[in-house]
Amino acid sequence: MQVFVSNEIWLRAIVYIEDALAYKSLCHKTDPLSLRIHRFVGGSFYRVLYGFVVAVFLLLAFVESPSSLSKNSDFTVDGGKRYELPFGVTHSIEFVCILLFTADFIARCRISDKPPWKCKWLFAYGIVNLLYFIFFGVFVGLRMSQLRVYRVLRPFYMIQNSSIMKKMLNAVRRSLPEVLGVLVVLTLNVVIFGLSGHILFSDTIRIEGGTYFETIEESMWNFLVLTTTANNPDVMIPAYQENRLYFIIFIAYIWLGTYGLMNLLLAVIYNQFRQHFKVSVKDLIKRRNVALRAAFEVLTNPQIGRNRSSSHEKSLSDREIHSDSDDNLIIEDRELSEEATQPTNSCIEISAVLSLLDYIRMGRRYKKYLYKKLDDNRRIQTDHLDKQDFVKLFLDIETDYAAQAQRERRRGTLEIPFIKWIVTHACFELIGTVLAFVNTVALLVVLSNKPDKRGVHKGNEFVGIMNIIVTIYFVIEQVLRFLGVGPKVFIKTFSYCYDLVLTAVVAILMTIVYTRDVDVDKGDLLATNLLRSINLCICFRVIRVVLQVKRLRVVVKTYLTLIKHMQVYLGILMALMYVYAIIGMELFSSDVTPEIHNRSAIRNNQTLAEQCGTYWNLEYYSLNFDDFFAAIVTLFTLMVVNNWHIIVNAFSYSRRDWWSSYYFISWWIVCVLLILNVIIALILDAFIDRWDRKDDTTPDQGNFHVNQFVEPSERARAFSEKELITALHRNNIIKSPFININSSTPDIPSASHVNSQQIFCGKTKSADTRR
Repeated sequence: MQVFVSNEIWLRAIVYIEDALAYKSLCHKTDPLSLRIHRFVGGSFYRVLYGFVVAVFLLLAFVESPSSLSKNSDFTVDGGKRYELPFGVTHSIEFVCILLFTADFIARCRISDKPPWKCKWLFAYGIVNLLYFIFFGVFVGLRMSQLRVYRVLRPFYMIQNSSIMKKMLNAVRRSLPEVLGVLVVLTLNVVIFGLSGHILFSDTIRIEGGTYFETIEESMWNFLVLTTTANNPDVMIPAYQENRLYFIIFIAYIWLGTYGLMNLLLAVIYNQFRQHFKVSVKDLIKRRNVALRAAFEVLTNPQIGRNRSSSHEKSLSDREIHSDSDDNLIIEDRELSEEATQPTNSCIEISAVLSLLDYIRMGRRYKKYLYKKLDDNRRIQTDHLDKQDFVKLFLDIETDYAAQAQRERRRGTLEIPFIKWIVTHACFELIGTVLAFVNTVALLVVLSNKPDKRGVHKGNEFVGIMNIIVTIYFVIEQVLRFLGVGPKVFIKTFSYCYDLVLTAVVAILMTIVYTRDVDVDKGDLLATNLLRSINLCICFRVIRVVLQVKRLRVVVKTYLTLIKHMQVYLGILMALMYVYAIIGMELFSSDVTPEIHNRSAIRNNQTLAEQCGTYWNLEYYSLNFDDFFAAIVTLFTLMVVNNWHIIVNAFSYSRRDWWSSYYFISWWIVCVLLILNVIIALILDAFIDRWDRKDDTTPDQGNFHVNQFVEPSERARAFSEKELITALHRNNIIKSPFININSSTPDIPSASHVNSQQIFCGKTKSADTRR
């Protein structure tokens, strides 16, 4: 007897497979409307739309009052004039964005199989929306353009839509106990040396009528700044001039604080963050396995979990429920019976899987690869797939496709034995690399001796002749390489395309220069610019030297890979900077004014502009919090920590208290010591992973974080039947783990039983089914 596969069952299977490919969990309802909403919310159009709305929402800070629409942020130039938008323009855009976010929240609540208060991020989403609506209504009703501190909630909308960002924050949170231990030791180090400095130097070491250690607060502050080496050796010189043995105190502090505790902090963050983040990322692999197995069970057992939404509460009442640290629903099942975990012989026809692929949203290249693989499998082996083969088909599709594509590129080599032998010979690449290096060195020598001649002339000068010879060689090299490796390999290899572009540009420019009757010495502007372009291309060509050395190539590939996948971590940094910029604008806007410029300094009768090394003397007027753009630049300057104490001292002096410095210290702790060290830890891990690879030519495919933090052996580990059945039961895919779910439905679904009606939009589809 054949089993009729309804539209609802196929829709569920398609959604499960798409969830598996996106590493999503199965915590959503399975009624047809919820599944269609889930597919729409997870679609590329919706994700692009949501990202656009978030971008507009965040960028509003640049045009809101105080606006960043001015030529510069220096208040001493043109009185700091800026263009302000009419009242209500930005508020209207802000209101529309909030309405869209509310609609998104309602849609997510509709598809969630748990109440919002049991989902940590969904509950926070609703609370943030509610608070934003309340504050927005109050401030707009009162027509207030200042004190809009509620804008610090905006980055939440960016973070809550990224699962990797949420996992990263969760890993940072779990790493805090160990990190706080190091920070406590670092604080004690600053306190002890600050007290010692105040006791030893407050009355003896004086500079310009003052001292670095006159008060306990000032002493601790200067030692804290010394941890970043921003005031070294200025803070040490007066004491060292008094007695050279005082140098021992500063040596001890720098070794203990800067070189000891700071590096220890990095080591702790690297170890703890990597450990916790790895645990979170490993869960993605199980998600994919469970979702694929759920799709198989739905296709082979159409009756399981049909009334999931109605039976969910009842199924939960029979089991013990608690929440883990992530507020994920954990159900304490009784030990599964042996019958529940026995392997079964249920299968699905390949023709049905081929028909299913027509509706699954995935990359065209992956879909084409699966079509070919299934056709080959049906022609060579069998017409059916069991559960292991079905899961394996989609489990490592990115890696399998990358390996297959690499094999196909290698097979694309033209069969010209002599040219192939020349191209693959080690001397072929070596000669080109040596010529590029010698050409660049010769150009640098000539430019250093004759910078006004640009290093290239018409005529018989050395560098000009060398450029012609080297360019001709590289043109011949590109032709031989194209014929030797074949067009597919040539086009898909970055180093080959890079050399081709530079060689073509240099050849075209040199042809123009040496066929025109021009002379650089006579002031021909076109020839001068062309020669400058040639020189730049020659300098860029030396990069191929890096690509030919294996260890240097590892560094370059690691750097390019990190640039491609670092947007998540930079997003966390951007969100943090956004929050601190809004708070800084509310605290320090217009604090540093032209009037303070002419005040008398604290320590002598000089004005602040005359005292050496102050904010006013160095003319740091553009570094302020008068608008959002200036606040971002100021925070970035503080993040670099070079001369950051000068900026902090200026704002502390303008407010005439030390409390304002705690804002800047907290920025240094959270941003520099925590978030930047997390990013450095990720860079270290990526570099170590790439360095330890034996085959550095292996392409990076699939989820970057899974490949980075999970070993290949762990990714390939097959989950036991008990683990998968338990996970399916916890997600309510099957109603009970105590029966053999496959025993009553051994029949194989076929593509001929698929209803011809389109299951997504209600549109009709051709009645011809794919066999």
